[in-house]
Amino acid sequence: MIPLSWYLVVAFVLVGMGAYGMAVKRNLIRILVSAEIMGNGVSLALIAVALYSPTYSFTGQALVILIIAIAAAHTAIAMVLLLLYHRRYRTVDLGKAIPKEVATS
Repeated sequence: MIPLSWYLVVAFVLVGMGAYGMAVKRNLIRILVSAEIMGNGVSLALIAVALYSPTYSFTGQALVILIIAIAAAHTAIAMVLLLLYHRRYRTVDLGKAIPKEVATS
């Protein structure tokens, strides 16, 4: 059986990759994907901890289902906002849409 620490290391790496992507990338689609990667890392950690708990219960699985439902709603709203942003600025790059005066002040 795979040790709990391996699951938690993979979950930590996923959350770290998502945080890096959200902090560094300027493309809105990449930021949205990074948020989803972070959510998957948290879900993996919850499932692993629930699996290895001495009193095995379905609390971890129930939380993951809740996280998946919230992530689906989050993604739907973000895609609508992305579409509106693209219609207004004709780009999904955050750096190109912000006027120079606002960015420098």
